[in-house]
Amino acid sequence: MRNRTRSAMAVAAVTIAAGAGLAGLAAPALASNAGTTVHMSVPLAGAGLTVTCGTTVLTGTGGTASLVYHQSTDARGIFHVTGTGTVTQGRLQDTAGNIYSISGANWFGGSTTDPDADVAIVFTSTDKFVIRTAAGGVFGMVNFIEHISPDGKYFAFDFGTCSD
Repeated sequence: MRNRTRSAMAVAAVTIAAGAGLAGLAAPALASNAGTTVHMSVPLAGAGLTVTCGTTVLTGTGGTASLVYHQSTDARGIFHVTGTGTVTQGRLQDTAGNIYSISGANWFGGSTTDPDADVAIVFTSTDKFVIRTAAGGVFGMVNFIEHISPDGKYFAFDFGTCSD
């Protein structure tokens, strides 16, 4: 198992570029109990996506990452957030020029007592992506789960052969 140092609030796997833009777009909705939902898509080419499988670093060169992000505030003033990221026709390339495809999704959700999500009550994220060679064989997988419990306990499991 690799040493992971990312926080639960930074989980956007393939949709990192989309997630960064959502923070500013959705912030005004925090005062509303109805909440807001934002749909965003970004091209993988040029988005800064890298996936590391052993010593092979793969860079996003084609396809689209999409994120559906929702946040709301309940009657007690607790902030809730969920997001689902998916990849459509994802293409990656290694430094030798070999082409790979990536498919899968990530999901994250949780509750917090502050709008900046610095104090998590509960938070869970899952990343499940499959990287395939040009011939269709499985090259590697991102398979990562993390959770923060209401009592502050944290656990993470990494069952994959690649990391994002």
